[in-house]
Amino acid sequence: MTVIAITVLDLKPGRWEDAQGVIKTGNALIKKHGGENVTTMVGMLAGPASGSVSTLWTTTDWESFGKAFNALMADPELTALMTDSMGPDGPTVGFDTYVNQTVPDL
Repeated sequence: MTVIAITVLDLKPGRWEDAQGVIKTGNALIKKHGGENVTTMVGMLAGPASGSVSTLWTTTDWESFGKAFNALMADPELTALMTDSMGPDGPTVGFDTYVNQTVPDL
């Protein structure tokens, strides 16, 4: 079963240009640590989530997810990116992360 991680970013108004650099760097780190199918999306017809920017990535199973996630959380470059992006001069207010798995045969 596939494991899917989705991080929804809460961006500061007018900071889209700055946020793009943060997202690109974060996506590169996800790939570096084993995340697959790394994709950035924006909600277009999503009710209250319209305009939300999200990053999605997958792994093939929970073991692969655990390895990738633990490596990401231990990477000082990710820690610095998160700290800077949510600091007073950063483009991000905060984020929420959701982890899901596919349900076979449904």
